[in-house]
Amino acid sequence: MNYVKNLKTYLPFATNTFQRLISYKANVLIFIFGESLMLAVTYYLWKAIYGSSTGASIHGFSFNEMIIYLFISFLTNLMISVDIGSDISREVKDGSIAINLIRPISYEKRMLFQGLGTIFYNFIFIFIGTFLITTTMFYRFFGYISIVNILFYFISMILGILLNFYFNYIFGLLSFKITNMWGLSQITQAIVQLLSGIMIPIVFFPVWAQPLFKFLPFSSMIYTPTMIYLGKLNDFEILKALTVQGIWIIILILIAKIMWKKLIKTLTILGG
Repeated sequence: MNYVKNLKTYLPFATNTFQRLISYKANVLIFIFGESLMLAVTYYLWKAIYGSSTGASIHGFSFNEMIIYLFISFLTNLMISVDIGSDISREVKDGSIAINLIRPISYEKRMLFQGLGTIFYNFIFIFIGTFLITTTMFYRFFGYISIVNILFYFISMILGILLNFYFNYIFGLLSFKITNMWGLSQITQAIVQLLSGIMIPIVFFPVWAQPLFKFLPFSSMIYTPTMIYLGKLNDFEILKALTVQGIWIIILILIAKIMWKKLIKTLTILGG
């Protein structure tokens, strides 16, 4: 009963976000065009790299595997993208957080369901079609499709969504103390893009740095699901990777709750 009550309370936040996004259909076309252009540039970059290589594979990746990696990492990044941090920062700057805090609902759950609205929108209008095309490409390249790997990919991606949400939520809570988050946001985004393996697999980094990068939560957001999809991890490695994701989620939840209790007491409301 409590679950149903929570769903009725917070589901409208997801629905409102979905309806707001769907009202701007041109944004999808612009987004697809921009990302397609980026993927095209990256494709020709890797094509040039493999063309100048003497071997058929680099760090265990063939050219076809790298192409699939780029597509799946792009889709995974799309699905986990819950930009809650900027939403919280905006509410703090314009003062609307004052009204939201006095509502008899959990601020954390509200932001989570807002993020789910964005995820659901991306899933319907971008992910499904592109994922089917990518999986078809995978079959044409390698002659098989692993349903088990796809299943574990989705499980890992869901964990990646929670990881990215709580990371962004924690980052957003910093705006309770730091008024202008723009500079810090740009630095953080650059670090996350580098360490999450969006464009460059972690195995391409120096050997001494790989254990550190794999330990940090960023690789669990994108690199782990993508490697599972490609079949680069065996059963034990998949179980280990999912466990690492689960542990980081618990750690980030605890950090978020501690930060909330500390920062909410000293929050200064700006704006009207």
